[in-house]
Amino acid sequence: MTDARESTGRPLFAHELFEARRDLHPDLPAVVHGGEKLSYGELGRDSDRLALALRSGGDADRPVGVFLGRGFGIAVAVLGVLKAGRAYVPLDPSYPDARLADMLRDSGAEVLLTDRTLAGRIPLPDGTRATVLDDALSAAGNTPRTAAAPPLGRNSLAYVIYTSGSTGTPKGVAMPHGPLANLIDWQCGQSPCGTGDRTLQFSALSFDVSFQEMFSTWASGGTLVVVDDAARRSCQTLIELMNDASVRRMFLPFVALQAISEHASAVGAWPASLREVITAGEQLQVTPAVRALFEHLDDAVLVNQYGPSETHVVTSLELGGDPRLWPDRPGIGRPITGAEAYVLDERLRPRPPGVPGELCIGGPVLARGYLGRPEATAAKFRTVAGVAGGGRIYRTGDLVETLPDGTLQFLGRLDDQVKIRGHRVEIGEVEARLRALPEVADTAVVVREGAAGVKQLVAFCVPARGAEVVAASVRRSLSARLPDHMIPSSVRSLPSGLPLTPSGKVDRKALTRGL
Repeated sequence: MTDARESTGRPLFAHELFEARRDLHPDLPAVVHGGEKLSYGELGRDSDRLALALRSGGDADRPVGVFLGRGFGIAVAVLGVLKAGRAYVPLDPSYPDARLADMLRDSGAEVLLTDRTLAGRIPLPDGTRATVLDDALSAAGNTPRTAAAPPLGRNSLAYVIYTSGSTGTPKGVAMPHGPLANLIDWQCGQSPCGTGDRTLQFSALSFDVSFQEMFSTWASGGTLVVVDDAARRSCQTLIELMNDASVRRMFLPFVALQAISEHASAVGAWPASLREVITAGEQLQVTPAVRALFEHLDDAVLVNQYGPSETHVVTSLELGGDPRLWPDRPGIGRPITGAEAYVLDERLRPRPPGVPGELCIGGPVLARGYLGRPEATAAKFRTVAGVAGGGRIYRTGDLVETLPDGTLQFLGRLDDQVKIRGHRVEIGEVEARLRALPEVADTAVVVREGAAGVKQLVAFCVPARGAEVVAASVRRSLSARLPDHMIPSSVRSLPSGLPLTPSGKVDRKALTRGL
């Protein structure tokens, strides 16, 4: 790729990287969707028109809501908002209306960009106006290419993404340009994907990985292949789409990777063009189906990335070579360029290698904090003497340990540690053993509290194709590999699959509500 840094040495911001590629190859496709394409020149033109419309009036300090279905509109809206020097707030159409209204109100968005099918669905708070994207572009007309975006700094806001899920009070993570520029600069330096290579646009806009999908693709001159919601829910359709479009890279949560791998293994249909699979958001497990998938892909790598919404990606581990030699539960690797990782005890003192502690992140990769929530920000973003050079750290709440080779191993959540009959139980290990059973395609294990507060494990299992999940048989198989306290007291079959959150993670709250 071209030099991605200004003369000052800072990485270019995301929209600046797009503009550099637009200048180099305006006729190459930037986005393809449903048999149609939008070139770098066309996407640049439409986003220029939107940026001009957003600059022509209003308060530049207030963000812009983006409430659109999957398609070209999301790319135009995100680029246009950033070019206007403003931040965007992704609003996922799959979220409940009341939650969307709370997010829109909390963000203080001045404009809600939407389409005709969604317009009017969210009640608008005072001071917010809805604008149909197509109308805004038509009103702007054939304007000349806009000048550069207003001057922005590393701490200028790029987006506000709200914590995932469908219940509870959402918190808006205020992410500035600096950490995102660092991430895209690092990603482009690590990835084999380059000019003309195609990346699947799988993530919902409300999931921060969507930013990484879009801008790591455009920064390297690649093409984003947008997949519709219906295709996202069909493994066969996804595999066919990836083969038809020659998709080389995809980002997705582990649960989606497992589902695709299981389907591919069952029907013998492989996404043959894939060379790079990046997973994040959930703990990675290398199951028999995942191994089989990569055994059928030529020289493909599996990359495990870790990072909460408050930092985006901060560590990475690449698995290559013979999939049969990969560990069942890979670590989360080492910090990416610019990120600092600290393993601390409950008093925020460093833990030695091999001793579990809380993972805390430092360096120029942190969000500003939670929008309009100074107390919540102060609780999670801390300044600790002797750590990160006295700068800010983010307390992830994740339990990790440093391995002898210097990489990090994820062990679970500090606030969700499970003890069964006095024994500490790693849910991930139980799930890994369940996925190794031939009759289980996928699984999620949750904890319920029984009589007298006694905690019990409950396993929800998706049957493998043509198989049946029988509780007694599953428990008997597990007993050959696990101690009694790690064997779920209840095993339930879920033929229709695991429930997912809008960001594609397993919805464990939905599972526990059914207990």
